[in-house]
Amino acid sequence: MQALKHNPYLEKTKASKEDVVLEYAPMVKFIANRLAARLPSEFQVDDLIQSGMIGLLEAMDKFDENKGVKFKTYAEFRVKGAMLDDLRRKDWIPRSVRDNSHKLENAYTKLRSKNIDHPNDQQLAKELEVKPKELPVFLSKAKPIPLLSLEEMGNKISGDDHMEVLETIACEEDSSQLDSLVEKETNQLMIDAIEKLPEKEKLVLSLYYNEELNLREIGEVLDITESRASQLRTKAIAMLRSLMRSYLTA
Repeated sequence: MQALKHNPYLEKTKASKEDVVLEYAPMVKFIANRLAARLPSEFQVDDLIQSGMIGLLEAMDKFDENKGVKFKTYAEFRVKGAMLDDLRRKDWIPRSVRDNSHKLENAYTKLRSKNIDHPNDQQLAKELEVKPKELPVFLSKAKPIPLLSLEEMGNKISGDDHMEVLETIACEEDSSQLDSLVEKETNQLMIDAIEKLPEKEKLVLSLYYNEELNLREIGEVLDITESRASQLRTKAIAMLRSLMRSYLTA
């Protein structure tokens, strides 16, 4: 028999709930600042904090300690999810960036159909119909939409809580067995796709999403420029999008 949901935060008084909000407010601000660093400068971090606070309140309402997840872990992903949902609703990404991003994804798909899984810059430039020396400029104009959240698609939580993120988020009462199966399959597809990336691109993604280093810090770790680190991230995410699209439409 499935254990009944137990949420100790529903038992708290209004004053004690406010204490929880104050306790986790620094975490919300930290996540907002990390995400804002990946967005255009005109985007207001206060807007992210506001949506993150809503996510924190939702976490308090929906938490179930019987799922075996710490509240801090669950709250972090609820907060991130609320911020990403807010960004999606605003659809702030310029059409030119979206178009170039799609061109890059399509280029990887076409190259893979030619048995070129890991194209070099010359091959990629040729497929994009740009000169090799123009490729860095193209990549800078095709910066990956930061709404491709690897944790959304099945990345593992690092640290003490070894649980799939999709399982962490999907602890609503109405999650069906079919939903759970789809989530597990999507998670495995993402893992398979990441394994197909070149080692350097794979490392950049790991440092960026798992270790939460910014591009400047990644450049220092890999002894490359910040712009080169950005290019590698752009290519890695475009390759992942291309691979996931091919898996899900096969």
